[in-house]
Amino acid sequence: MLVVTDLNAGYGALAVLKMISLHVKEKEIVTIIGPNGAGKSTLLMTITGLVPATSGRIEFEGVSMGRFSPEKRVATGCVLVPEGRRVFAALTVRENLELGAYIPTRAGKREEVKRDLERVFSLFPVLTRRERQLAGTLSGGEQQMLAIGRALMARPRLLMMDEPSMGIAPLVIKNIFETIVRLRDEGMSILLV
Repeated sequence: MLVVTDLNAGYGALAVLKMISLHVKEKEIVTIIGPNGAGKSTLLMTITGLVPATSGRIEFEGVSMGRFSPEKRVATGCVLVPEGRRVFAALTVRENLELGAYIPTRAGKREEVKRDLERVFSLFPVLTRRERQLAGTLSGGEQQMLAIGRALMARPRLLMMDEPSMGIAPLVIKNIFETIVRLRDEGMSILLV
């Protein structure tokens, strides 16, 4: 599914990733661990095209994504839940979720979007009760569920999550990780930092 080979990337003259290789198979959960500053988040952002690779190869389902924009990578099914949740605080839960479905391949497919909303609400029932609430007023755990739900609205085949349990209550972490396992069991590949 995802093959990263000899990847190098960084910020200007600062090289952060050096010759990184990684494979994620279908229906597999892969976790990357390491100390702060080791480049884990940079790796995810490079895979999604938010940080340019200086060399190396990123293939998703056999296709090189080296020249793909971040938007095209999402449209192909490679989606990131960023560190720190990054929900749109001034929008409602529902509006945040609908933004996740806003990719060119989904244009005009209201029934699909409606079904996907129902699926997210079934995975995270608390969001159903908060559907019209502003995202900025949710707890940290609810915001994380919303961020994951928003990513799921893009129908990923590979879901990447950057520190999904950071700053969240243990019971919510348990719920999130049970959902991750369920997504894997349904056929999704997961890459966790």
